[in-house]
Amino acid sequence: MAPSTTASITEFAIVVAGFTGLVLAIGTRDGVTNPVVKLRSITMLFYAFTAAFGSILPTLFTSFGAQNPWRSSAAVLAVLLAGNMVGTIVSARVLLSVEQRPQLMGWMWVLVIGGNTTFSALLIGSILGIFPFPVTGPFFGALVWQLILSTILFTRIVLRA
Repeated sequence: MAPSTTASITEFAIVVAGFTGLVLAIGTRDGVTNPVVKLRSITMLFYAFTAAFGSILPTLFTSFGAQNPWRSSAAVLAVLLAGNMVGTIVSARVLLSVEQRPQLMGWMWVLVIGGNTTFSALLIGSILGIFPFPVTGPFFGALVWQLILSTILFTRIVLRA
């Protein structure tokens, strides 16, 4: 499989991130952004940029002459997914007060933490040879999952703006 097959994921992720800036600019009232909207925006950008950066990893590793660009890309993506989970939790703690935290939907936490943990485990398991399938499946799945998460958050931002 050619490493450039992930290029459309990069394009989609950048479009979602770009439109978020537009929606935030329009939806901001008196120059102040709601902290919940700010958190959704930041985490949405985490996921969109992870999908964008992750989708160019195979091409980067191929250009640097990596023996197995998919395996190297999967290792980096697993770290990025873990970073997204940590970034989401830290952002929620820093940006929101104790009274604002209940405004976050529990199902979104399940999607973020559960999905990213699952894909990290699948990536690591396929890298180590624990699972009988090639690493490209979980790699594409994890990238699409990041797009799904960013699209859900983008939709929530648009509906709240």
